[in-house]
Amino acid sequence: MQFYKAFQYKQWANAELLQLGEQQFSKLPESDATFFVRILNHTTVVDSLFISRIIGEPEKYSGDNTVETPSISELRQTMNEHDSWLGNYTQSATPEELKRLVSFKFIDGAFGQLTVEEILLHLLTHGSNHRGMASRVLAENGLERPKDTLTRYLHETEPTRRARAGTEH
Repeated sequence: MQFYKAFQYKQWANAELLQLGEQQFSKLPESDATFFVRILNHTTVVDSLFISRIIGEPEKYSGDNTVETPSISELRQTMNEHDSWLGNYTQSATPEELKRLVSFKFIDGAFGQLTVEEILLHLLTHGSNHRGMASRVLAENGLERPKDTLTRYLHETEPTRRARAGTEH
């Protein structure tokens, strides 16, 4: 799968989760509501850190989360900005760009090196992991979880994939 399509899926899955979370937010105990927002905020802060590293600009954060917990609306805006940037970037990234080695310091001060391709894969898996953690908070409280599978996304965005082989539309 192309990175561009994978990041389109990531943006869709993030939006699905935030929409369901916001609709049911008042039904969550305070500690779970805070965890829901903070774990997703962590993913967008990490996205920002690695975007800065890819483009060689100063990082906007000095930790892997913010001190203040944003509102879901603020979180949605920041996540959408980062997801849009990643989608646009991956749409035009060349094979040579994906193989480019990026040297940086992790938040803990340790030195790191990853190719752009490895960074992008990290952001996809990292985001998926933490979406699952946030989704579990909904499930543990008897609330609706998103049906944010890749197959659902592909069938919604490419409806012809639901057709049986040999049938006409």
